[in-house]
Formats: sequence, structure tokens, C-alpha cells
Amino acid sequence: MTVVGVQGKPGIGSFAVAPELAADAYKQIAQLQDVVGEMVRQAKVLGRSVPLGGGYAAEIGRFMADYGIGKTGSAVEALTDFGRELETLKNQIAKALKKYQAQDEEGVDCIGG
Repeated sequence: MTVVGVQGKPGIGSFAVAPELAADAYKQIAQLQDVVGEMVRQAKVLGRSVPLGGGYAAEIGRFMADYGIGKTGSAVEALTDFGRELETLKNQIAKALKKYQAQDEEGVDCIGG
């Protein structure tokens, strides 16, 4: 079993997973990161000023720009933060897998795991 720490705190909020499942989770998280990256690119497009006319249409254009790339609470900001969290989780899985592989190479017996 591979133990993966949550939020960088081993033992607190950790969980154990079979190595092959951890490797699969790593791969799936990487694929999710690709999707998030594409979503960021699409959200940035929203930030481009699109001349929709005046009045209400202009308000919609400004809203879409703020939603796409505004400073606080924008789609780009939220997706970028999510991407960072995914990278952190991938790093934790990679560390756990390396530790497992090192123990496996040393011939350490894992009792109860």
C-alpha cells in the first residue's frame, strides 16, 4: 500500500492505496490538469472585450470580461487555483510511489497493508 498525505501533512488526513491504483490516479489527475488548462484558455477568451453594442449589451460584455479574467473570483483565478491543488496532489502521489518503490526494492515486508 502507498500512503498519500493530504495537504502535505503525513499521518493527518492520509490514505493508503495500492500502488497500481496510485499510478492510475496520478495519470487521471494529469489528464484532468489538461482539461483545466483548456478551460483556462477558454476563460481567457471571455476576457477579451467584445463590442456588443451599448446599454445592456455593453454590461453583458463587461461582465463576461470580468468573469473570464477579472482579479477576484474570475474563472481563470479559480481554475488556476484548482490546477495548483491538482499539482500538489500529483506531487504527493509521486512521493508516496517513490517511497513504496524504494521499500519494495529493499525487500521490506509490509504487514497489515
